[in-house]
Amino acid sequence: MPSSSPDSTAAMTEALRRHIHDIRGHLSPAMLRADSLALSKDERTRTAARDIIAALEATTKELSAMRRLLPARQP
Repeated sequence: MPSSSPDSTAAMTEALRRHIHDIRGHLSPAMLRADSLALSKDERTRTAARDIIAALEATTKELSAMRRLLPARQP
C-alpha cells in the first residue's frame, strides 16, 4: 500500500483541524444554553444542566487531545 504524499497528508491534517474547530463551534451554543439552565431555580433542571455541561466539557477535552495529536502547522 503506497504511503500518502506530503501534500495529501498536509491537506488531511488541515481538514481535521477544520472539523475539530467546526465541532467545537457546534457545541458552543449548547454550552451557553446549559450554563443558562444551570442557573434555574428548579433542582432537576440544574442537575440535568450539570450533566450536559460535564458531557460537553469531556467532548471538548477529547477534541483538544485529538488536535494535539496533529503535527504542528508549517509556516
